[in-house]
Amino acid sequence: MPRQESAGSLREWVEEETRHIDVVASWESLNDTYDALRLTDPLSDTERLEEYKWIVQQMNSFLTKVRTSLLSCKDTEAMVDMLTTTINPKGKVELGTRRSLVYQKLRQQWMGMTIQRLRLMLAQEAEEAKEEDDGWRDWADA
Repeated sequence: MPRQESAGSLREWVEEETRHIDVVASWESLNDTYDALRLTDPLSDTERLEEYKWIVQQMNSFLTKVRTSLLSCKDTEAMVDMLTTTINPKGKVELGTRRSLVYQKLRQQWMGMTIQRLRLMLAQEAEEAKEEDDGWRDWADA
């Protein structure tokens, strides 16, 4: 469980990780994702812009929902548990279009990276707690 003084920084971390994205800032990342998925159908600039807008809108909706869920968790470990159980959406996942495939890829990628970051935070918290315990024992033994 995070110490009380880190609760505010954990909230700030969630806010930062779930901030909304925009089409312009995401343009290269979206291009890279299309390339990585080997999507080859030709797209006009207008079609590409419309697809990217839709994907960004979906991601922002997802980020808003996941922010609410993360902020309702009592600690870092609960956040990992929540994301781990929801990384694969329940029910039917729409993959009938190129844009929905890219959105699902980006969603899963975000969740995987966030779980990894939270696990690193848990390991750091455990290490800090161990160091504090070691310091207390040394002082108490003196």
